[in-house]
Amino acid sequence: MKKPQLLRDHLARACPDLATNPEKLTVFIERGNILHTGTPALSFEYRYTVNIVITDWADSTDVLIVPLVAWLKQHQPDLFDNPERRTKGFRFESEIIDHKTADIGIEIDLSESVAVMGETVDGVNRLTTRHIGEPLLATPGQVETAVDLAAEWRIVPIDGA
Repeated sequence: MKKPQLLRDHLARACPDLATNPEKLTVFIERGNILHTGTPALSFEYRYTVNIVITDWADSTDVLIVPLVAWLKQHQPDLFDNPERRTKGFRFESEIIDHKTADIGIEIDLSESVAVMGETVDGVNRLTTRHIGEPLLATPGQVETAVDLAAEWRIVPIDGA
């Protein structure tokens, strides 16, 4: 599975506090399953819930959510396109620690398609796998721009807020 590490790397780039303090960011998988259609091919799909736990977070949750939405639009667009997945596939909870910090848990339902192909190398039959990327909703330049903007986004307090 590749998406959990990609997601972790993206959050660390987007949130300098997580890059400076990587111990505050934990990413793990639970409730995973494998989907195979029963055809002769060996290709399959991972389906799982990735859990992201951020501890001692002292900033707005918006600083976490905006980069996550940008990442998901590129790497898991069906999460927003499908009405049922849109309402149930991206969840969070927060434990308020004190007047400055909170622990935040985020759960996201992800999937990854894996193509399994046979090939012969030097007379030996081998199986290779290739993770199939998600379709892009925009041109590559537009997606990169959206991700870059999210990664650079910061909250600016408004006087009196």
